[in-house]
Formats: sequence, C-alpha cells, structure tokens
Amino acid sequence: MSSYSTRADVAAALFDRPDITGTIAVGQHPGLTSPDLAWAFSDHLGRPVSYEPLSPEAFGQLIVPLVGDAGAAEATALYRRLATAPDNAISAHNSAQQILGLKPRTTTQWLMQIGL
Repeated sequence: MSSYSTRADVAAALFDRPDITGTIAVGQHPGLTSPDLAWAFSDHLGRPVSYEPLSPEAFGQLIVPLVGDAGAAEATALYRRLATAPDNAISAHNSAQQILGLKPRTTTQWLMQIGL
C-alpha cells in the first residue's frame, strides 16, 4: 500500500482508474483522535504534549483574532454540528485506502515533512 500526502495525490491516482466511479473519501480510516495527535506530537518532539478539549464556543472565541467575528461564528456553528454527529469519520467502503490501496501519511511523517 503506497501513501499519499494530499487530496491531489488521490485525484491523480483516480486519473489512472477510470473504472472507479462515485465518491471517494479522503482521510484516515479509522479516524485520528485528538489524544492520538497529542501522543504523536509528544513522541516526535520528545516532550509532553497534552490534549484539552474545548467547547465549540471557547474555540470560536480563540479564533476571533484570526478570522473575525463572522468567521468565528461560522466555525462555532460547524463545531457544534460536528459535536452532535454520531460519527465524524469517513466510511471504509468508499475510502481511498480501501478502493485505491492508498494510505494517508502518519502524523509523524507529516511533522517530519513540515520540518518540525
């Protein structure tokens, strides 16, 4: 199974597969959790990194300086909807991993690629 870094990698692979139709989910299956990310950062950086969940409202307030009030309100609404979703993950049956034999890069690979 080869790995991919971006959605563009998946799109390029699909050009070689005209037999594939429908929607292809791009992402990791099973999904990566926030504690998983904290562990990967800790392991890569060699120091403790912890995860602290935030409410959608608290997250929205933190990003106001970056995206303004309107952008923060949109992000808050999105995170409220995601928080109530029973499963915010891609399906195995239409994932790029399953259909194309591709796998997303790991968090450690990503951290190395961005030079962290």
